[in-house]
Amino acid sequence: MRKLFFASVAVLALSSAAQAANTSTTVQVGLVNGSSVSQQGLTNDTSSTSQLGLVNSATTMQGTSAASLNNGSTVNQIGVQNSATTGQVAFGNNGSAITQNSFGPAALQNNAAAVGQLGFGINTSTVSQTAH
Repeated sequence: MRKLFFASVAVLALSSAAQAANTSTTVQVGLVNGSSVSQQGLTNDTSSTSQLGLVNSATTMQGTSAASLNNGSTVNQIGVQNSATTGQVAFGNNGSAITQNSFGPAALQNNAAAVGQLGFGINTSTVSQTAH
């Protein structure tokens, strides 16, 4: 009976650890917006960043110090100058989506995106850039 109890506790502990995750949501509205997210989780890292301003900059690093199981990153930027960088390292899957919409004087508009992914599962990256 005692062994069964300890076995049950061990299973419960492992189940809880398997659900460990990092979740980040960032929303910024201003003239100049800067965001830096670092997630080093055991299983699932998810990050969502939304920026509305004249100059927007976002950096998301997931599993780069301690590889995660799965990583998911989303960045949405609306501004004159937008810059987004995503780095992901996973034992499983990496997913990255960057959407950038630039407005204002044509000579000043700029969208820049960089994605680096290292995974042993499926790596997916989507970048959508629009200048008006």
